[in-house]
Amino acid sequence: MLNQLDEKKIAFRFDKAAHTYDKAAVLQRTVGNTLLERLEGIRLQPQTILDLGCGTGYFTYFLKETYPEAEIIGFDKSYGMLRQACYKEKKDEFSKLHWLGGQSESLPFRDHSFELIYSNLMLHWSIDFSATLNELYRILKPGGLLLFTIVGADTLKELRYCWAQVDDNPHVHVFPDIHDLGDALLQVAFVDPVMDVDYFTLLYSDIFSLMKDLKALGVQNLSVDRQRGLTSKKSIQILIQSYEGFRNETGKLPATWEIIYGHAWAIPRKVIEKDQEGEIKISVNDIIGRKKIENSL
Repeated sequence: MLNQLDEKKIAFRFDKAAHTYDKAAVLQRTVGNTLLERLEGIRLQPQTILDLGCGTGYFTYFLKETYPEAEIIGFDKSYGMLRQACYKEKKDEFSKLHWLGGQSESLPFRDHSFELIYSNLMLHWSIDFSATLNELYRILKPGGLLLFTIVGADTLKELRYCWAQVDDNPHVHVFPDIHDLGDALLQVAFVDPVMDVDYFTLLYSDIFSLMKDLKALGVQNLSVDRQRGLTSKKSIQILIQSYEGFRNETGKLPATWEIIYGHAWAIPRKVIEKDQEGEIKISVNDIIGRKKIENSL
């Protein structure tokens, strides 16, 4: 079961992390670059692109270099992150590149506005995951592609285990399971969802280095029912001692990140037909090959 997240606190934490994010986001850049590489094997030349959860705009600019003629919107709930993105743009201006803030659960775009939605490590911060997926389906054009990464259930499992030795309060966000994610995409009406998983292990000299890294990324406990106030010295000691049990042969403390890569297509129901045996048959290539729909932004 996922935590219920504090919407205001999410934006506040990422606002505070805006100035430190780029330096700390080594894993995030690695994952985002891999996601961009997957576009090379997909026959799609989008003219309208949404970078959902664009942060400081790092990958928004890469998308612009890849698709220089496309209209691209960088969208984020953190205005601190967007200010950083705008600052970068002053040094390297692009036309047809725009920045907008808001909530993924209620996107300020018309139906069928985008041919590609790129989202790197953002979807797990949605306070209403089902509402967000429905919005993404709504704003994609027929045949449009959702390309995403999301943090999986095993992320920070060592830290979660160690906090459980301290008390029963939520200290680490519970991330979605890959099977639940696939079901959620199908329920919304996305078709042909493809997902795979990769694991990364980041190493730290001590638990405080890990905490500092998470703070710089804005990745902290954002549950509505999180414990308020300062953590006692006794609790910190239990946490440290528990995490020491994970110290490996290199003398470092590991922190696991489970990364789910995925994509799915927004195929309108009218092109989903059944053959004589009742099997659903969909031709994504036929949809992509049709005449482009005029930009409705």
